[in-house]
Amino acid sequence: MQPFSRRTLILGTTAGGVAAWAGIPALSASADPLAYDSPEAFDVAQAGYLASDPQDNEAGVYAWGESYFLLSLLRMYEAHQDERYLRTFEDRAHHLMKTTDHARHVKDYAGRSGKVWRTAGNYTAGHGVLPDGDGKPAIQLRWAGSRSAESTAEVSNVADGTFDLVLRNPATTTVVTLPGVSLDPAAPTYVVTAVDNAYTAALRWTAAELRETPAAAPAPAPATITFQPQYYVFAVHTGMIAFPLARYARMVLQSPKLRSRQKFARDVLDAATAAVAFHDPEWVSRPDGTGDYVWPKGAPIPFDGTIQPYNQSQGIGQVLVELFRATKQPRYKTRVQQMLKAYQPALRLVDGAYVWTYWPPYSELYAGYPKTAGISEYTPSYPASKQIEDLSHAAISTEFVHAAYDAGIDGGAVTDVTIFAKTFTQKLIRSANEVWFRVDGTGDAVPANAVQCARWGEYAEQDLLIYQQSLRVYDAVQLVPVQGSHALGIAYLNWAKNSGWRNK
Repeated sequence: MQPFSRRTLILGTTAGGVAAWAGIPALSASADPLAYDSPEAFDVAQAGYLASDPQDNEAGVYAWGESYFLLSLLRMYEAHQDERYLRTFEDRAHHLMKTTDHARHVKDYAGRSGKVWRTAGNYTAGHGVLPDGDGKPAIQLRWAGSRSAESTAEVSNVADGTFDLVLRNPATTTVVTLPGVSLDPAAPTYVVTAVDNAYTAALRWTAAELRETPAAAPAPAPATITFQPQYYVFAVHTGMIAFPLARYARMVLQSPKLRSRQKFARDVLDAATAAVAFHDPEWVSRPDGTGDYVWPKGAPIPFDGTIQPYNQSQGIGQVLVELFRATKQPRYKTRVQQMLKAYQPALRLVDGAYVWTYWPPYSELYAGYPKTAGISEYTPSYPASKQIEDLSHAAISTEFVHAAYDAGIDGGAVTDVTIFAKTFTQKLIRSANEVWFRVDGTGDAVPANAVQCARWGEYAEQDLLIYQQSLRVYDAVQLVPVQGSHALGIAYLNWAKNSGWRNK
């Protein structure tokens, strides 16, 4: 597509390509168009989101819905100084704190019931238990891909201590058939070895021995084994949820005019602090002054044992920034500085803008790894993954960087927010009302992706073109806002229009 000048982007719009967009709700032709940078549009977004009535994070809806909605309320308060947004925030924050794992008396895979929010579904592995002929648990069968709890293992053709095992998952049409396998670890047809040999990056089947003393045993009876979801607490989920909590607490505790809210703010600060502390065992500092969150090996998730992608570590990093601002405890600042330094190797300056990869260039996933490396149990091997970051995940990273900048945490060139603003204006803008999918200016952004551009709204403080372009994207899509991220995008449009940065 022919590039557009900055003047064209500021003064005009085109309709090229928009009519073919599909995939998210759009206003009907007869509906009055929303002014997406108005409080009225936010009211529509709020009603649309709250209609979903989220009650837990089991399917990730707190992490990728409630978190955005909570942050949107804070941005609307900064934009309009109307305390009704804080009242709604406080109602939702109460709900979050009453539905932690600890409050609900539920546990994660390791038996922990923390003041956090576990998840399962498409995010975690599913387990099926293959018994021996006496019905005792023998082998754990595992699928570490999407729809894991819908996986099945069929036992058939049982004869002379062997059996056929058929593994199915509805996310793939490929059925894995393992004929004549055995429970005997000494046999060449040992079922654990057979399942592990069937593993590929696209077919993430693995198996593990459950018996204390593995030995030859009678084959299981013919049956279809169903899988159970495994529960895990992701650091990025905690980070996304706790960030607006910590930000609210800091805003209130540092604002004389919000003094009446300070008791609740301290409760919220305690909640955010406890949530972040749950993940301290995942943090790894390195001698070079960098650090990342690392998924524990053996956790029932894809890529256990590996360094987390930038946006996931930085998702919790943004909470650390707010905890530092609220408490002045240097340990939070130190960890943020280590994250910023770890980010530097990925940031390439291209045409005056930053371009970076999804995975850190020093990570296992970036380089790829073989089974023989022994890095991961649920993803024993994986090819090199050097993809460029996309605009939606990047918005988590850019929120983190701007938070550090606002806090006065010096990350050198990494906290040069003007360069990140240029990533939007020089790389993401595709036409007068379109954006690219990736931060290097490549890939088609369908509407569901495109409207996420407004989550870069904090950088309108550096360049109002970010607000203007995001508004044009929303106008082109004619979005009916129903998601938390839609509410946040609209809040940022309000925030930029009203120079909300003056009230941060």
